[in-house]
Amino acid sequence: MSTKAVAKNVAETNSDSANGHKTLSQPDYKLIPIKDLRTSPTNPRRRIDERSIETLAESIKAQGILEPLIIRKNEKKYEIVCGERRYRAASVAKLIELPCLVRELSDEQVLDIQIHENLHREDVHPMDEAYGYQFLKEKLGCDVKELALRVGKSEGYVLNRLKLNCLIKEAQKDIDDGHLPLVYALEIAKYSPVMQKYIYDEVYRTRGEYKGNDYVHTPIKGEMIPWKSFTEWINTNIHRILSEAPFSSKATNLREDGLACVNCPERTGAIVSLFEPNRIGKKDACLNPACYVKKAETHVEVRRRELAELGKIEPSQVPIVRSWSYTDGKNYLGSESAKVVGDIRGGSKKKCRNLISGIDIEQDNFGHTVQVCLKETKCKIHWPELKVTSNGNSPVEKSPETEAAERLETHRARREEIWNAKVAEAVRLRVLKQAAEKFDKNFTIANVGTDLLPQLIARFWRMTVSGDSNNLNAIVKTLVAEWGGDPAKQHGIFLSDGRASVEFVKKLKKEIQYRALFLLVHCHKGGIGYNNGYSSQMEVRDLAAEFKIDYALIDAEVRLALCAKKHTQVHEKYLEDVRGKSKTAKIPQLFSEKWKPID
Repeated sequence: MSTKAVAKNVAETNSDSANGHKTLSQPDYKLIPIKDLRTSPTNPRRRIDERSIETLAESIKAQGILEPLIIRKNEKKYEIVCGERRYRAASVAKLIELPCLVRELSDEQVLDIQIHENLHREDVHPMDEAYGYQFLKEKLGCDVKELALRVGKSEGYVLNRLKLNCLIKEAQKDIDDGHLPLVYALEIAKYSPVMQKYIYDEVYRTRGEYKGNDYVHTPIKGEMIPWKSFTEWINTNIHRILSEAPFSSKATNLREDGLACVNCPERTGAIVSLFEPNRIGKKDACLNPACYVKKAETHVEVRRRELAELGKIEPSQVPIVRSWSYTDGKNYLGSESAKVVGDIRGGSKKKCRNLISGIDIEQDNFGHTVQVCLKETKCKIHWPELKVTSNGNSPVEKSPETEAAERLETHRARREEIWNAKVAEAVRLRVLKQAAEKFDKNFTIANVGTDLLPQLIARFWRMTVSGDSNNLNAIVKTLVAEWGGDPAKQHGIFLSDGRASVEFVKKLKKEIQYRALFLLVHCHKGGIGYNNGYSSQMEVRDLAAEFKIDYALIDAEVRLALCAKKHTQVHEKYLEDVRGKSKTAKIPQLFSEKWKPID
């Protein structure tokens, strides 16, 4: 296109402003020294790819600038209204003068031209759009609706882009790096920064791996969880449906500022341009879970005061109950002290004259008023006296002293169990180590290929990772690292899927391979139980007997090594008796004589 044609085209394009501004004057075509040009502070486009500048510079060197820049006089210099990329490329190409169309433009006219020149490009970066719309909104002092009309976009489109300015820095960086797709970014941007951090942590698929003793999940940037799963997680964990709230969405007494939910901007119904119809109206959802929970708690206190006034009692006398809990808690009564009467939880439907109103704080009935009969009333309907037992004896209530003694004995028995579990874990490690070392001296495998044994071990290893990682860490990794001469790596051994894991096993000495196979087969035996409970050691004893290992002697040595100094003497005597094969040798019970091992 010729220079005259360009000038005519620009003049015709801007002769009548679409938004009612005065007609622009005829442009003046000039060659302007590049040193007299300055970039525009109002240009909404902030990201310009430096590689594209280099490419454009090469084109300019070969063909020159085919389309002149649009500029305006600014004191002694000229401000670039359109053409900043050409200006930068010309600088790289070391041009001295640039073809320009000089116009007389007001600030508002400059903005209009820059909007159409930059924000309507197909390749404009979403964050440039976001910044540009925010800049225009502040510069023009207009609302979103007016801005949308001005740029020729829908109100929802402009609002979504404006929200990108509120994205947390981690998400903005991922957009720039090409990891976070725009559709996911737009969804995250709808929420407050605090909520964004929770949502951002769920947006990528994760890779599980061991770091020391911990199994951690590391996000894989660029690998998104499915969109449906992502939005369902948000709807479940972030949104709180106001029609299902225990309090009225019109209540003004649940916040210090008196803001009711129906007037709050932090709800889906307040931003209809951002949310689908299924989150508006009856499905209007709160977007601030912390505020929602605080209102629910305040509602309980307000309702408690109201019930107290009706019953002419103190608020503290209105019971807070959990209808699904048997035991009492710090701030509520369970069914051991308060019976909820009615259909809820299948409770008794019988009425009595002792019923009073209370407030249920069970999750799915939170804040609702229920009828309660307290144990202290000794109501014969809801708290009947204990009947005579089948043997004819009347039940005898235990004294506080008896109950305290029983609790103490239970505590001592638990300490004894934990101590024996600790000993058993150390004993089985030594038994498995000795058994594995004896096993490799007698074990051989037929020559059916150099990879069979490493493949077998690698497969067993990966199966153990997914099914019994505790024993893999406590037994297999510990001993393999010890035999390999690098105890520091006992929990740093990680075998991934594929050929790499087989290659790792092949590097181990043959006898260590045999031992590893033995451990992977037997490491589960006698493993510490749920909640650090003692597990039967019968299989470990049988393994010790099979390989002629003295289990009792190892047990006595471990107890002496692990016990506190004050128990050293009794354990030395026990070890001496075991070594002497004494028939009177008895394992010391440090805490409770009543505790007995499972086997």
